Amino acid sequence: MLEGPPAANAAADQTAAPTSLDELRRRMLGFAIKLVWNRDDAEEIVQDAFQLSLTKGPAVTDPALAPWLYRTVTNLCLNQRRRRPPQPLADWLDPQDATSPSDAVERAESIESLRAAIGNLPDQQRIALILRNMQQMDYNEIAQVMQLSVAAVRTHVHLARRALANKLGGSQ
Repeated sequence: MLEGPPAANAAADQTAAPTSLDELRRRMLGFAIKLVWNRDDAEEIVQDAFQLSLTKGPAVTDPALAPWLYRTVTNLCLNQRRRRPPQPLADWLDPQDATSPSDAVERAESIESLRAAIGNLPDQQRIALILRNMQQMDYNEIAQVMQLSVAAVRTHVHLARRALANKLGGSQ
């Protein structure tokens, strides 16, 4: 079997299987933040997911742990979103990135409109899009996490991208 360049294999290994529980926790936290847009809530959700994994999930050494945790974090985040809407991103933005105050305001508005558009997507599309574009997972991994076929995942990602393009393209 032919293998790609070592750098490509290393990148694939990084997304395929976390090297430690700490790395897995960091990935779950980043994912949860992207779903609920609140770091404190995301940390609590990830903690709850790990506690559930001790009693109801696969063993720590089981390769199915990461997909199980992604599903659990997803469900806990969806529950959280139903209870409380996301908070504004103003505290997350780095004002030093902008060259002028008007640039900073424009950047904040565009990020906020993107976040709102992603937040208005149907749950399956939003989750598939976040896993694919923000978590950089391949379609097979997403299918395993979402318990869907690869074709269904591709459809959800495509529909989400098209909806975002229509929403954001039409508002400019």
